[in-house]
Amino acid sequence: MKTDQYFDLRSSRWSDQYVQDVRFRRRFERIAELLTRTLPTSPTSVLDAGCGSGVFSRFLSTKGWNVTAIDASVEMIESARGNSQGSERINYEVSAIESFKAEAGSFDAIVSFSLLEYVERDDDAIAKLAGLLSSDGVLVVSVPNRSGLIRKLEGLLFGIRVASRDRLFSGRGEYLKYQKNQYSPFELDLMMRAQGLKKMRGIYLNSGLAGPSWVFPILERRWWAAMYCAAYRRS
Repeated sequence: MKTDQYFDLRSSRWSDQYVQDVRFRRRFERIAELLTRTLPTSPTSVLDAGCGSGVFSRFLSTKGWNVTAIDASVEMIESARGNSQGSERINYEVSAIESFKAEAGSFDAIVSFSLLEYVERDDDAIAKLAGLLSSDGVLVVSVPNRSGLIRKLEGLLFGIRVASRDRLFSGRGEYLKYQKNQYSPFELDLMMRAQGLKKMRGIYLNSGLAGPSWVFPILERRWWAAMYCAAYRRS
């Protein structure tokens, strides 16, 4: 099964996670706050690369952005269109970032959540995203935090699953079959800097727990959290 087919199978339930799952709701709230803090204050054009079912495309459209939203999964795009009926600010397109066509400097902002870990050549993908940014444009990305204990535990359990031929931890970490990259925050920041992108602000996401809520800020740190999310400005 290819990566886009894997996400095809999950498209009908993807947006529901952001309503039903405390961990996804927390992720949305923190990313939305980061976007509010770092994106240009005068909304114009934004690219949502790897938009999934359109959760953040819809959020950005409510803030006045004209959104171009792309994803390699046909079913994710269909789900996103269905969820965005009535919104004239979003244009959805089935496209991988590698094959997406647009003029250099076309976008004042780009968001790309949980995309880079699934592409074959992440350095080329970052270069393309950087090239699509206008001068002073802002790129916001999220990636797996390889430095976090949660990722290390997930990798260990998945390794046991593979070694036991699914007799132990069956079904655990299915997405790891399709991930090609994970990052330390320092490594990602260096890759961005090589493309002329300077970090503005970074946060850590996904403590792996649904509660209690007071523990979230304690565990949303590099040494524990599953995800790293950061905003970079074209310098």
